[in-house]
Amino acid sequence: MKSGKIIVLSCLALFLLLFLLTTVTPATGNLPEENPVAAELKVRVNLLEKALRPRDPAATAKAWAEGVKARNGAWQYALLAPELKAEYYEKLAAMNWSTGTSSPWVEKYEVTERYRVNDELYRYEVKFTYKDSTASTFTTKDYITVRRYEDAWLIAKVEKMEAEGKITKSPDGETEQTIILLANESADWGGYDRVNVVIGNETKIYKGHTDQELTVDDLQEGDRVEVAFTDEPRLMIYPVTAKAETIRKMEPGNGDLVYENTQYKLAFSLPGTWEGYRVVTEEWEGRTPDGEIVETGPVIKIRHPGWTVENPRQDIPILVFTLRQWEMIQKEKFNISAAPIGPKELGRNKQYVFALPARYNYAFPPGYEEVEEILTDNPLLPLF
Repeated sequence: MKSGKIIVLSCLALFLLLFLLTTVTPATGNLPEENPVAAELKVRVNLLEKALRPRDPAATAKAWAEGVKARNGAWQYALLAPELKAEYYEKLAAMNWSTGTSSPWVEKYEVTERYRVNDELYRYEVKFTYKDSTASTFTTKDYITVRRYEDAWLIAKVEKMEAEGKITKSPDGETEQTIILLANESADWGGYDRVNVVIGNETKIYKGHTDQELTVDDLQEGDRVEVAFTDEPRLMIYPVTAKAETIRKMEPGNGDLVYENTQYKLAFSLPGTWEGYRVVTEEWEGRTPDGEIVETGPVIKIRHPGWTVENPRQDIPILVFTLRQWEMIQKEKFNISAAPIGPKELGRNKQYVFALPARYNYAFPPGYEEVEEILTDNPLLPLF
């Protein structure tokens, strides 16, 4: 009952916000400052938007999806970061703050976390299932990037993916190269079976769901990619030719979910069942044989979402060493556990070595077998 009241109050607030937004001059988003009514409306709009801001990233992504489903442009606008509001204002105002159409309509949506950087940026995959009056359905996919802005989580980027498939012709190496995509027959979304994708100088190419940038040379025939197009005109002769804004190269082993740590420069792939995981940072201590602490460093623990104090599960512990510390531990200058063997290296970059503690799962807690299976796929990727 309590949640129902909250939804009703939120809807009332959104209707009021929509009314206030439609009373503001579309060209600038503001009425003249000397108008006291305009000043009051502006304050009320800002306070309403602030009140509607979710306080966790997943709630922001779900609220965006709900706003799209409800065709409520005011709701969507309230969730945008300041830099996106300037881009979206005129577009939403021109639609009178009502997005989408009466048919087809969004029947349902699915929100899945795909990428996380520290605790500052999250990227979610949002799949919308549309249905029309003939009961036909189709699915679209967006990537929603959510960032922390002071005490709120706001949407910093929206990628509307329109094509997916394998490259059947590699880039030709000119200023603007063309890739011909053949849609994957097993794909459950995407609007084109074949499409010519034009890569311009401003096209961004990324590895999987991450922000790790690639170049045109990293795209080869047979690679599977997902594409978001620009708003530039398209050549509608089959196959359609359109300019790419974003290309994401999806490789086997990218993982359903990727955690990235920018401080120590590492990425770690997780299965989708770990969505909602937490990251706990602790400290290891390096002791000499007589017990003196001579070195310390971080332990990054990736914790399963099902972990509780009453029923703990196996963490994925990652020891972080400087190159100097790793050399010292190899020379047995200090130990970090009573085990007769040292930590196992998982990978390294120019500054750090990442390792697995010896006998990290000696107590065989619930989930240890799953962690062992995850680790067999070499999920850690050092970043440079």
